[in-house]
Amino acid sequence: MIDLHERLSEYSYGFGATREALSLLESIGLKPTPFLPNLLHEEELGFDVGLKDRGRVVVLQFKLGHELRRFHRKTPSQAIPPLAHPFWRFNIDTTAHQFQRLTEFEDSGADTYYVAPKFATWHAFDAAFQAGKILERSLLQKPSEIAAAISTQGGNAGQHRIVYDDSAQFVCSEPTRLPTRRPKELGDEIATSVRESPVSLEANLKQLFERQRPSAGPGPFSTARRDQIVGRFKDPLQGIAVAVGLEAWSQGGQLIFVTEPGEI
Repeated sequence: MIDLHERLSEYSYGFGATREALSLLESIGLKPTPFLPNLLHEEELGFDVGLKDRGRVVVLQFKLGHELRRFHRKTPSQAIPPLAHPFWRFNIDTTAHQFQRLTEFEDSGADTYYVAPKFATWHAFDAAFQAGKILERSLLQKPSEIAAAISTQGGNAGQHRIVYDDSAQFVCSEPTRLPTRRPKELGDEIATSVRESPVSLEANLKQLFERQRPSAGPGPFSTARRDQIVGRFKDPLQGIAVAVGLEAWSQGGQLIFVTEPGEI
């Protein structure tokens, strides 16, 4: 039994958010299929993913924000962002493996988002889960939007705080407002990416698999390891799909294969 006084787990939140993301995409005529790591052991995808259909890879990176009622300035001169109370905060390091991998994925054609709850308790999670409002009560942010805001404020690579309330979000040190996004807008963005894409899901997966990886970038997937994964599958394309999914999973991200069947 869950102790409702315990802190909400990232795993449970991620499950609820993924469930709603799949329903959202299905409601607008797309076919989403989540990646699960047990596929590596099945040696086949085990489900009907239209790899030849027009499609995109979607990556959701879950973060749990700490609920706060006071903004702690790092220096006396630091501006305080206009936030309602309570608000939430999570930290990112733009030099760390997770952010680098998400940036690589986004730059290589995957629709990539941080997803973080605007609540911090099991009671609030359960209420949002039962009402189908987890995404509605979540921050939905592209890594590129965070990087652009850091650049705007003249910030350097490294540790930064994302702070947000029910209606606004900022990246600090010097607070810079980030664009807001609701679930409908998330769905519309992904649908546009899929329907305006000139390529199939197969091509998008190959682009991600063959992307240039910085020499000092995220481990642990060496070329030999990627080749080993692909070699376990009779269909190399299925092996590529699993290798890309495992790269996301190793950093705590949920990868979803999204297609519009019969469009190519």
